[in-house]
Amino acid sequence: MNVRELQRKLSQWATQDKERKFFDLYKLVMNEQWLRAAHAHVRQNRGSVTAGMDGMTMKVFEERLEENLRQLREDLKAGTFAPAPVRRVAIREEKARGRVKVRRLGIPAIRDRIVQESLRMALST
Repeated sequence: MNVRELQRKLSQWATQDKERKFFDLYKLVMNEQWLRAAHAHVRQNRGSVTAGMDGMTMKVFEERLEENLRQLREDLKAGTFAPAPVRRVAIREEKARGRVKVRRLGIPAIRDRIVQESLRMALST
């Protein structure tokens, strides 16, 4: 069963039975297909060219894609995955009537974005 079919199935079960409990969604988060789908989604984001604190861009991550995804899955499976600190940058925004607002933006590492997307996919089915 592919990722979309599984998401649809989970959504259907949750809709049909509001009392249903789902166990071990973590297995989905670390599933190889699920991580590949999460990677593909993160890759499409405009910010995927921006590096996190680790300095790794999507381009660098994809140079060793198979190894990086395998290592990420192993870290998740072993329970040793830990998110990296978020890189903080200030963004200037021009508001109405010429007002300028500076807003802080957090940029997670590529690995963290993939795990976050995988988790989002599991929870938003």
